[in-house]
Amino acid sequence: MISGSCLCGAIAFEVDGRVTPVQLCHATRCRKASGSAFAAELAARTRDFRWLRGQELIAVYEAPILHEPPPFRRRFCSRCGSPMPGELEGTDYTVIHAGTLDECGELKAFRHIFVGQNGPWFEIADALPQHPGRAPEAERLPARKG
Repeated sequence: MISGSCLCGAIAFEVDGRVTPVQLCHATRCRKASGSAFAAELAARTRDFRWLRGQELIAVYEAPILHEPPPFRRRFCSRCGSPMPGELEGTDYTVIHAGTLDECGELKAFRHIFVGQNGPWFEIADALPQHPGRAPEAERLPARKG
């Protein structure tokens, strides 16, 4: 089981099931939304995810679509601004920002995506696979069936 919360503690969640390894996204929008060199994200099946408290405090910002769907949505605590999990459109998965986790076992990063948009002030120094844009189709989360 993994659990997480926002900075002020008003919102909390848990996952009772498996999660993906952590993906490091260097897309400009992810960098701006996280305020960091990349967004560290993982995913859980939505059926395994549940809110413990504070879901009503979540605010959503939806940016315009730049090139192709899905839209970029940023969910955050309306009190402290911490990024919060959200369902990934067209899939049965919920995306979680690794920095919000309180209990997470031994999660590890497994790849970098959108390194073509990496900030010039940040050097990727590990040996993880790097993709200039999205991960290859065969490595993405599966689309919802039906």
